[in-house]
Amino acid sequence: MQNSKGSMDFDFNLKTNAKFGAKKALRLAQYLKELSLTRPGVIVDGGIAGLEYTKNVLAALEKEPGLTVKIWIYDLRHEPDYDSLDRIKTMFLDASDRPVTDCFIGIGGGSVLDFAKGLATVVVNPGKAVQYKGFPTGIVPSLPTIALPTTAGTGSEVTYNAVFTDNDAVKKLGINTRNNYPTLAVLDPLFTVNSPMSVTVSSGMDALVHTLESYMAVQSNPMSRIFAREAFSMVFNNLYLVKDNPGDVEVRAKIQYGAYLAGISLINSGSGIAGALSYPLGVHFKVPHGIAGAVFIAHVIKHNVKTGYDYSELYDLIDGVDRTLPKKVKNEQFSEKIFALCKRLEVPEKLGGFGVNSGNVHLFLHEIDSLERAFAQNPVPFTVEDGKRLVMSMTP
Repeated sequence: MQNSKGSMDFDFNLKTNAKFGAKKALRLAQYLKELSLTRPGVIVDGGIAGLEYTKNVLAALEKEPGLTVKIWIYDLRHEPDYDSLDRIKTMFLDASDRPVTDCFIGIGGGSVLDFAKGLATVVVNPGKAVQYKGFPTGIVPSLPTIALPTTAGTGSEVTYNAVFTDNDAVKKLGINTRNNYPTLAVLDPLFTVNSPMSVTVSSGMDALVHTLESYMAVQSNPMSRIFAREAFSMVFNNLYLVKDNPGDVEVRAKIQYGAYLAGISLINSGSGIAGALSYPLGVHFKVPHGIAGAVFIAHVIKHNVKTGYDYSELYDLIDGVDRTLPKKVKNEQFSEKIFALCKRLEVPEKLGGFGVNSGNVHLFLHEIDSLERAFAQNPVPFTVEDGKRLVMSMTP
C-alpha cells in the first residue's frame, strides 16, 4: 500500500535563484547591485561571526561604495521566538517605524535564516510578530531576503517557512507567507567546513528527514521526487563520509547541494511523521530541530517497510549496495541502512538523553493529538495512537 507515483496532475514551485561554489559569498555586494538593493540588514550567526572567512565576507560588503550596511549578530541562545522578533525589529526601524533597510541577509544556520525572513515580514507590517503566525494573508509583502546557509540541512534558504516559538502557547508556529521565499541563496561550502560535528550531524540529518519525508509524502509528485532522489544520494552518501573527512570541502559541498534539493522537494510535497514529532520534542525539551527529527526517521522507515512501502529506488542510490537484490530484500536493507547511518552519526536511539522520562512524557503525548494531519502525509497508515506508542517505546 503506497501513494501513486505517476500522477501528472500537480503544481511545482521554485522561487529562489541560487549561486553555488566556494568564495561565492565574497561576491555578495555584486549580487546586491544586480538586484538594485543598497540598504541590507545583515543577520549573522554569533557562532561564526568571529571566523576569518565570515569577517572577510562582511568586510567586503561594508567597504562597497553605495551600500549602507546594518549588521546584527544573532545572539539568541534558543531557537527563534516571536518575542525576540519584536525586540530586534526595532533596530531596523527609524523614528517613524519605517524600515531603514531594503532587504535582509541571513548568514547562519536555519534559525538565523528564519529570523531574517521573519524580520523581512514584521518590519513592514504593524503590531506584534505573533499575529502573523500561521499562514497570514492580506499583509504587506515582505522585504527581499538573501540566504547564506552556514550549515547544510535546514532548507531554509529555498523555502518560505520561518519557524518561531510562541512562548505563551508553548508551541512552534511559522510565519508562512509565500512572500518569504528568499530572492537569492548563496551556497558557499567554505562556511560549512567550520561547523562543529554536532551541528553538521543535526543539520545533515534534518536534510535527510526532508528528503525521505518529501519523497514519500502523499502530496509528492513526479517532479518533486526528482529532487528528492538526487538529494538522498548527495546527503546520505556524503553524511557517511563527513565524520572522517570534516575538512573535505567537496564532501561538504555535496551535502549542502543535497540539502538545497531536499528543500525544493519539501516545499512541493510536504513533510511527515518525524518532522511533526520534532516540534514537541524541541519545544518542551529544547532539542535542536534536526536531531529531534532524526531520532524518529529510522523508526518511521521501518514502520513503512513493514506495511509495504517501497524504497527500492532509493536503496539503489546508496554507494556500494547490491542492486540485483529482490525488492523485498532491498527494502529490509534500506531500513537497516538508515538505522546504521544514525548509529554512525551517534543519533540517540532513545529519548532519555533529552530529558524525556515517565514523569514528563505526558507533555509530549499531549501534543501528539494535534499531529494527525501531518501523520496523514505518510504513505501508509500511521495513527495518533501509533505516534504515542512510538514515543513511549523510546522513553525510559
